[in-house]
Amino acid sequence: MQYRLKKVSVFLATLFTVLLPFMTPQAAPAAAGDDQDMVALVNQARAQAGLAPLTYDSELSAQAANNLDYYQKTGQIPNSSMLLQIAKNGGYTSLGQTIVCGSDAKSMVDKQLKYYGSRSILNAKYNRIGIVIADTDAGKFCVQLLATKQGEQPQQPQEQPQQPQQPQQPASFMNDLQQQVVDLVNVERAKHGLKPLAAKQDLTNVAMIKAQDMYKNRYFSHTSPTYGSPFDMMRKYGISYTAAGENIAMGQRTAAQVVQDWMNSPGHRANILNGNYNEIGVGIYQSYNGYGYIWVQMFARR
Repeated sequence: MQYRLKKVSVFLATLFTVLLPFMTPQAAPAAAGDDQDMVALVNQARAQAGLAPLTYDSELSAQAANNLDYYQKTGQIPNSSMLLQIAKNGGYTSLGQTIVCGSDAKSMVDKQLKYYGSRSILNAKYNRIGIVIADTDAGKFCVQLLATKQGEQPQQPQEQPQQPQQPQQPASFMNDLQQQVVDLVNVERAKHGLKPLAAKQDLTNVAMIKAQDMYKNRYFSHTSPTYGSPFDMMRKYGISYTAAGENIAMGQRTAAQVVQDWMNSPGHRANILNGNYNEIGVGIYQSYNGYGYIWVQMFARR
């Protein structure tokens, strides 16, 4: 089911609850996509060099995708004046870009360490990272933006008339934008006397894989050409459940906007306010149409 809300660039879709008998858990693969692998490898290298880790930045990743599109269309790498404009628009005090090819995330990070070193991922001034990785006939092609953002405070939901009944600690496996979605969902549930949803890493990993798959294969649907239905995906990655559901959206730029759009749609609202669910995973990835992000919510009870 697909809805167009407010603008032609914004899409929503929901998948309603399916109830199934309890299933025995299976081992879940640890990988959650090339970009997550790269961030982990970069931060591992920084830790070995005594540097603070880089924070994954969804907006930087969206801009990296735009830079990739520009390169593919023109054959030219975005110049320094374009990078300065990106930094200004995003509120970054410094911005650098690297473009690297390789067979996988590790080979690309190894190349960066060998040829760029302290000028890129081991530069102490950077604290943010954005990545887009595309598959080509010659292998994987990565555009990476490294940036510095100072004095940044985590964004808070605009309205919080009532706190969740059991406030949740921020999940270490989520970035700021993913955590905002969880917080806003739990604010809405608290308004209706519902218990908060607990953010789960395995559900979040699957939601991220779904968001990346939608970007890579240029589709907007609950059914993935790669993994099948959300329920197929959960089972594939070892998640057993007695109730499960999915909300997806595309085009929104903020957590507040996407949660509000979901709450304004009866099907999505029903999933967010479903008392059967007690867990949530959130996936966010750059949109393939150039507007905002791809958003995936996966709900479950186990």
